[in-house]
Amino acid sequence: MVKLTEEMKKSLNEAIVFLGTASKDRIPNIAPMKALKVIDDETVVICDNFMLKTLKNIKENPNVSIATADCRENPFQYKGVAEYHTEGEWFEIAKEIDAQFNKIPKGAIVIKIKEVYNLKSGEDAGKLLLKDE
Repeated sequence: MVKLTEEMKKSLNEAIVFLGTASKDRIPNIAPMKALKVIDDETVVICDNFMLKTLKNIKENPNVSIATADCRENPFQYKGVAEYHTEGEWFEIAKEIDAQFNKIPKGAIVIKIKEVYNLKSGEDAGKLLLKDE
């Protein structure tokens, strides 16, 4: 299990993040996200409010990548596996997250983080920091 640091959790909870996906045909897509929450040391929930290509990609290929917009301050890339939920516990969490934006989500993207990489420039750029064993 990956164990995100408090610094990583804080940056994900507070920053705009970019969610990268790819279709089954390997066509990439990236989209900014703000309605999200770190649930525990390895789980992030992102609300589906306006997803089209992103959702289609996740359903075809659940492997995703996340990076924060402020990568100078929080230089991390997260890779994981996504699931989509339109009811149940995860959807209820998404509704709680979206309440701050006066929205009701269409669904919840639940991402289990499997790897974390360094994005800071220099010798350690791209270095694997955490990995699910």
